[in-house]
Amino acid sequence: MQDGRRRHRIAPMTIRDVIERHGHFAHGGNPDDTAETWAESGFEAHEVDEWLLARCFDPSVARDLADAGVTAEMARMKTSAGGGDYTDTVGFKASAGDLEVEEARDLVGVY
Repeated sequence: MQDGRRRHRIAPMTIRDVIERHGHFAHGGNPDDTAETWAESGFEAHEVDEWLLARCFDPSVARDLADAGVTAEMARMKTSAGGGDYTDTVGFKASAGDLEVEEARDLVGVY
């Protein structure tokens, strides 16, 4: 207590918490296994949140993009490039298999 007031600590969000907050899109109905896969791919909760905000729902694709120098922020860029006749984020199109990692790098300007 300080000055007669209690200090409450808010527990940090876990990867599972983040995934559940993003809903079915983020976990496909299995938040436990999905959280484990994100952790095994080397991501912490705040990083998972950033990739999911980029609509990148596949942890292995997020890892491949990150290893190629593409940040989650870059992966939020909208594009109609790649396969499929639709526009979405680089992260989503890569997760859906409609955009290769090398194409994503070129699109966001990582050389």
